[in-house]
Amino acid sequence: MNNKEKILLSALTLFAKNGYTETSIDKIAKQAGVSKGLTYTHFKNKEELLTVTIENTITKMTSEMMEIQELNFNTFFNSFFASLQSNTGIIRLCLLLVIHPQTPSKVIALLDNQKNELVNLFSTLLENEFRENSHNEAEILLATIDGITIDYVTNPNPLSLKTKQQYLTNKYI
Repeated sequence: MNNKEKILLSALTLFAKNGYTETSIDKIAKQAGVSKGLTYTHFKNKEELLTVTIENTITKMTSEMMEIQELNFNTFFNSFFASLQSNTGIIRLCLLLVIHPQTPSKVIALLDNQKNELVNLFSTLLENEFRENSHNEAEILLATIDGITIDYVTNPNPLSLKTKQQYLTNKYI
Protein backbone atom coordinates (compact mmCIF):
# COMPACT_ATOMS: atom_id res chain seq x y z
CA MET A 1 0.00 0.00 0.00
CA ASN A 2 1.47 3.36 -1.00
CA ASN A 3 1.35 6.51 1.15
CA LYS A 4 -1.65 8.00 -0.65
CA GLU A 5 -3.64 4.78 -0.09
CA LYS A 6 -2.61 4.79 3.60
CA ILE A 7 -3.81 8.37 3.93
CA LEU A 8 -7.15 7.55 2.25
CA LEU A 9 -7.69 4.47 4.42
CA SER A 10 -6.86 6.42 7.58
CA ALA A 11 -9.14 9.27 6.52
CA LEU A 12 -11.99 6.87 5.84
CA THR A 13 -11.51 5.15 9.19
CA LEU A 14 -11.33 8.39 11.17
CA PHE A 15 -14.11 10.18 9.28
CA ALA A 16 -16.38 7.16 9.83
CA LYS A 17 -15.46 6.90 13.51
CA ASN A 18 -15.31 10.59 14.51
CA GLY A 19 -17.08 12.52 11.76
CA TYR A 20 -15.74 15.11 9.36
CA THR A 21 -15.46 18.11 11.67
CA GLU A 22 -13.83 16.13 14.49
CA THR A 23 -11.14 14.63 12.26
CA SER A 24 -8.04 16.72 11.60
CA ILE A 25 -5.34 16.33 8.99
CA ASP A 26 -2.92 15.82 11.91
CA LYS A 27 -4.91 12.82 13.16
CA ILE A 28 -5.16 11.34 9.66
CA ALA A 29 -1.43 11.72 9.03
CA LYS A 30 -0.57 10.21 12.40
CA GLN A 31 -2.81 7.19 11.86
CA ALA A 32 -1.43 6.72 8.34
CA GLY A 33 2.13 6.90 9.65
CA VAL A 34 3.06 9.78 7.36
CA SER A 35 3.90 13.44 7.87
CA LYS A 36 1.28 16.15 7.75
CA GLY A 37 3.28 17.72 4.89
CA LEU A 38 3.08 14.53 2.84
CA THR A 39 -0.67 14.48 3.37
CA TYR A 40 -0.84 18.01 1.93
CA THR A 41 1.32 16.87 -1.00
CA HIS A 42 -1.45 14.47 -2.01
CA PHE A 43 -4.49 16.52 -0.94
CA LYS A 44 -4.71 20.30 -0.85
CA ASN A 45 -7.02 20.32 2.20
CA LYS A 46 -9.34 18.22 4.35
CA GLU A 47 -12.30 18.92 2.08
CA GLU A 48 -10.50 17.46 -0.92
CA LEU A 49 -9.43 14.46 1.16
CA LEU A 50 -13.04 13.85 2.21
CA THR A 51 -14.25 14.25 -1.37
CA VAL A 52 -11.73 11.73 -2.71
CA THR A 53 -12.52 9.36 0.15
CA ILE A 54 -16.24 9.46 -0.64
CA GLU A 55 -15.61 9.13 -4.38
CA ASN A 56 -13.41 6.07 -3.80
CA THR A 57 -15.79 4.29 -1.44
CA ILE A 58 -19.41 5.23 -1.95
CA THR A 59 -19.15 5.59 -5.70
CA LYS A 60 -17.42 2.20 -5.85
CA MET A 61 -20.14 0.57 -3.73
CA THR A 62 -22.88 2.05 -5.90
CA SER A 63 -21.09 1.06 -9.10
CA GLU A 64 -20.72 -2.52 -7.91
CA MET A 65 -24.46 -2.70 -7.28
CA MET A 66 -25.21 -1.16 -10.68
CA GLU A 67 -22.97 -3.67 -12.46
CA ILE A 68 -24.78 -6.78 -11.24
CA GLN A 69 -25.22 -9.09 -14.23
CA GLU A 70 -28.92 -9.85 -13.78
CA LEU A 71 -30.19 -6.69 -12.17
CA ASN A 72 -33.45 -7.24 -10.39
CA PHE A 73 -34.72 -6.48 -6.92
CA ASN A 74 -33.63 -9.82 -5.49
CA THR A 75 -30.00 -9.37 -6.54
CA PHE A 76 -30.06 -5.67 -5.63
CA PHE A 77 -31.43 -6.30 -2.14
CA ASN A 78 -28.94 -9.13 -1.55
CA SER A 79 -26.07 -6.87 -2.59
CA PHE A 80 -27.33 -3.82 -0.71
CA PHE A 81 -28.05 -5.55 2.60
CA ALA A 82 -24.71 -7.40 2.50
CA SER A 83 -22.98 -4.07 1.85
CA LEU A 84 -24.88 -2.44 4.72
CA GLN A 85 -23.59 -5.07 7.11
CA SER A 86 -20.00 -5.02 5.87
CA ASN A 87 -19.70 -1.24 5.38
CA THR A 88 -21.68 0.06 8.35
CA GLY A 89 -19.04 2.64 9.29
CA ILE A 90 -18.82 4.10 5.80
CA ILE A 91 -22.60 4.23 5.46
CA ARG A 92 -22.86 5.88 8.89
CA LEU A 93 -20.39 8.51 7.68
CA CYS A 94 -22.52 9.20 4.61
CA LEU A 95 -25.64 9.61 6.72
CA LEU A 96 -23.84 12.07 8.97
CA LEU A 97 -22.50 13.98 5.97
CA VAL A 98 -25.97 14.34 4.46
CA ILE A 99 -27.34 16.06 7.56
CA HIS A 100 -24.28 17.98 8.75
CA PRO A 101 -24.38 21.69 7.86
CA GLN A 102 -20.60 21.90 7.31
CA THR A 103 -20.41 19.12 4.74
CA PRO A 104 -18.62 20.42 1.64
CA SER A 105 -20.90 21.02 -1.34
CA LYS A 106 -18.84 18.68 -3.56
CA VAL A 107 -19.54 15.82 -1.17
CA ILE A 108 -23.25 16.66 -0.99
CA ALA A 109 -23.29 16.62 -4.81
CA LEU A 110 -21.67 13.16 -4.85
CA LEU A 111 -24.23 11.81 -2.39
CA ASP A 112 -27.10 13.42 -4.33
CA ASN A 113 -25.78 11.83 -7.50
CA GLN A 114 -25.77 8.43 -5.79
CA LYS A 115 -29.36 8.99 -4.67
CA ASN A 116 -30.44 9.95 -8.21
CA GLU A 117 -28.75 6.88 -9.69
CA LEU A 118 -30.64 4.65 -7.28
CA VAL A 119 -33.98 6.35 -7.96
CA ASN A 120 -33.42 5.94 -11.71
CA LEU A 121 -32.48 2.29 -11.26
CA PHE A 122 -35.55 1.62 -9.12
CA SER A 123 -37.79 3.50 -11.59
CA THR A 124 -36.56 1.25 -14.38
CA LEU A 125 -37.15 -1.89 -12.33
CA LEU A 126 -40.63 -0.68 -11.35
CA GLU A 127 -41.81 0.50 -14.79
CA ASN A 128 -43.78 -2.60 -15.68
CA GLU A 129 -45.79 -2.64 -12.48
CA PHE A 130 -46.22 1.06 -11.75
CA ARG A 131 -45.98 2.65 -15.24
CA GLU A 132 -46.35 6.44 -14.84
CA ASN A 133 -45.93 6.26 -11.05
CA SER A 134 -42.65 4.33 -11.17
CA HIS A 135 -40.57 7.40 -10.24
CA ASN A 136 -42.72 8.14 -7.18
CA GLU A 137 -42.66 4.50 -6.12
CA ALA A 138 -38.86 4.50 -6.58
CA GLU A 139 -38.51 7.51 -4.30
CA ILE A 140 -40.72 5.85 -1.67
CA LEU A 141 -38.67 2.65 -1.89
CA LEU A 142 -35.44 4.62 -1.48
CA ALA A 143 -36.90 6.45 1.53
CA THR A 144 -37.82 3.07 3.02
CA ILE A 145 -34.30 1.78 2.42
CA ASP A 146 -32.90 4.97 3.98
CA GLY A 147 -35.04 4.37 7.06
CA ILE A 148 -33.87 0.77 7.31
CA THR A 149 -30.29 1.98 6.90
CA ILE A 150 -30.61 4.55 9.69
CA ASP A 151 -32.20 1.93 11.94
CA TYR A 152 -29.40 -0.56 11.28
CA VAL A 153 -26.58 1.97 11.68
CA THR A 154 -27.96 3.15 15.03
CA ASN A 155 -29.06 -0.30 16.26
CA PRO A 156 -27.29 -3.09 14.33
CA ASN A 157 -29.53 -6.12 14.52
CA PRO A 158 -28.76 -8.62 11.73
CA LEU A 159 -31.90 -10.68 12.40
CA SER A 160 -34.17 -7.65 12.14
CA LEU A 161 -32.30 -6.55 9.00
CA LYS A 162 -32.82 -9.97 7.42
CA THR A 163 -36.56 -9.77 8.19
CA LYS A 164 -36.79 -6.36 6.51
CA GLN A 165 -34.82 -7.59 3.51
CA GLN A 166 -37.18 -10.54 3.12
CA TYR A 167 -40.19 -8.24 3.38
CA LEU A 168 -38.88 -5.95 0.63
CA THR A 169 -37.89 -8.89 -1.53
CA ASN A 170 -41.38 -10.39 -1.25
CA LYS A 171 -43.03 -7.03 -1.91
CA TYR A 172 -41.04 -6.14 -5.03
CA ILE A 173 -40.54 -9.51 -6.72
